[in-house]
Amino acid sequence: MPINAKLVKEGAMRRSSILGMLLASFSSLTLMGPSYGANAAYKFTTKDVPIEFTFFQETREDIVRFTDINKKGEIIGNNFAGDGFLIKNKQKPIEIRCPGDQTDNDSTIVSGINNFGQIVGSCTEGAFVRQRNGDIIVLNFPGADGTVASGINDLGHVVGQYWGTLFGQALQRFHGFLWKDGEYITIDAAFPDAMFTSLSGINNAGQIIGTYLHHRSGSSDPNDYDGEIAFLYDNGSFTPLNSPDARAPFVCCGATTLPMDINNAGQILGSTYDGNGNLRFFLYDGGNYFMITGLPDNVTDSSSAWGLNDQSEIAGTYTQRVPCEACGFGGEPAHRFISHSFIAEPERSHKKTK
Repeated sequence: MPINAKLVKEGAMRRSSILGMLLASFSSLTLMGPSYGANAAYKFTTKDVPIEFTFFQETREDIVRFTDINKKGEIIGNNFAGDGFLIKNKQKPIEIRCPGDQTDNDSTIVSGINNFGQIVGSCTEGAFVRQRNGDIIVLNFPGADGTVASGINDLGHVVGQYWGTLFGQALQRFHGFLWKDGEYITIDAAFPDAMFTSLSGINNAGQIIGTYLHHRSGSSDPNDYDGEIAFLYDNGSFTPLNSPDARAPFVCCGATTLPMDINNAGQILGSTYDGNGNLRFFLYDGGNYFMITGLPDNVTDSSSAWGLNDQSEIAGTYTQRVPCEACGFGGEPAHRFISHSFIAEPERSHKKTK
């Protein structure tokens, strides 16, 4: 596909620079002591929506892999080939296409939807905003070689990432951006040795979630980094997001805390690991990390970013490790990895059970 999948996923996977604001932001850096709250109990309901499509001149089948949901219950998602869809009112999925997405080799990936039905994502032509009436606005940061959009709030403000040789070398050429009232604004993480900032979500208060790569201290290689670090940007302050006692199952250099979405209540949905390196999902609320319960057993991956609406409902896709009697290479017992989309509703207020 023409789009870098890593950039879109975190998704999103991201010149009107506001250097003065970033310097002020660094001086007001907030360090918050994270803590655990009670578990956040959810009821997960499988919602596989089958689709049939053409991929490299062959008819293929998949499900819509959910990536976001708004308060009206409208859902967006993608297939494995990078085609985006909108599902509303239990209707047949509506395919989303940028104007230049005309062939099987083109791609239009959807990442976020707001409460007015505006959709953002990335396509062959760049980032885009799809209005509720179907009109599409293509976004490209001035001078950039590429632009992806990951989140949108109800004011129509968009966040994402752009990159280009005009803005640095190697991984240092990647930057976060905010598109607001027709203006592109660079927002890079104001931490020492930060590079490759990617912004993935924004709410109506202007709170933004994202990640950056930490350049390895003392290294002269601009591509060398030793970790991916999450943050919350709020009114000029950058707060690291770090789930307590998280231990990654890998030696280097991914994120142990990965924010996926933020709603208008300021709640943040994300993934992390427990002290044994097992994948977990959390709801960050009021300075506490509430571990989400109710998932099926043997979930090994989130498959794509999940979305969180203002009712704290979650839409997403997970991959499950399922045993089988004769699916090994030699017909022996083994495991299959099966993806399912879902809607998850909170069973009760996690705050009341702290």
